[in-house]
Amino acid sequence: MPKHFLFTSESATAGHPDRLCDTISDALVDQFLKQDPYSRIIAECAISKGMVFVAARFASKAVVDIAHVARSVVAGVDYRLQDFDTENCTVVTSLITMPAEQRMQADESDMSAAEMDRFTVHNQVTVFGYACTHTPELMPLPVTLAGRVAKALTLARSEGRMPYLSPDCTTQVGVAFENRKPVRIHSVTVIAGLEGPQTPDTADIRADLQQEVISRIFADDPVKPDKDTEIFINPRGVFPKSGPMSHSGMTGRKTAAETYGCYARHSASALSGKDPSRIDRVGTYAARYAAKKCSRGRACRRVRGTA
Repeated sequence: MPKHFLFTSESATAGHPDRLCDTISDALVDQFLKQDPYSRIIAECAISKGMVFVAARFASKAVVDIAHVARSVVAGVDYRLQDFDTENCTVVTSLITMPAEQRMQADESDMSAAEMDRFTVHNQVTVFGYACTHTPELMPLPVTLAGRVAKALTLARSEGRMPYLSPDCTTQVGVAFENRKPVRIHSVTVIAGLEGPQTPDTADIRADLQQEVISRIFADDPVKPDKDTEIFINPRGVFPKSGPMSHSGMTGRKTAAETYGCYARHSASALSGKDPSRIDRVGTYAARYAAKKCSRGRACRRVRGTA
């Protein structure tokens, strides 16, 4: 990697269809594990106009109302009725039920290290873990800031400070680096879904974004926007509709935003919708844990692990 460069990462709010599919998939895993901690479950989701599709393969003693879980998650996002009718939408499921005997009935808290080492992994993947000292979370600064902007937009909407926002927004933050250290915020981009009978013009959105989002999340940061920072709001124009009415979603399409914002490698496997027996999920977490340990000890400024 060069010493002087510009890097941009993106994130999305909870109502973005891809993010919503991740949430539905994980909610299903949670419900299976709550009823049967030994469940094996893989769930994937797709969403489009008026429809949710769930495909799942599981071995479990749990009884889960999959359609109810999906509808509950979508309802929590708070789309307008005309954007997505949670009560009357179609929920299609394709389920593969495996024998309950295929569950991994083992409690690691009662096992020795040698016993755990004898467990066999039934799937394979190359996983990556990364950590750096850009932030207290030991994450790359661009993806951390993009996530903060997304969360601030959601909060501004829910608290009524930017009530015209829809639940579906995408954010990008570009950071300039010198000697591989972040030195300034080059740009902030917001693709904002808008809703309501009267939506503000770009100048008003820009003013609200500066006051309610940017000034708040960068208040205590050492690297802040400056007079040359470019702010882009809906550069391709306003979206007349948002959420699944505007574009479809699918589990696993936001893996970069869930990991390192492409600042470091990731396996490209979806992390959502998988129980703890799936090595592509827990292996990624383990690699990240190892990288964090090295960075916290200040053994190095950047750590990349592969397994």
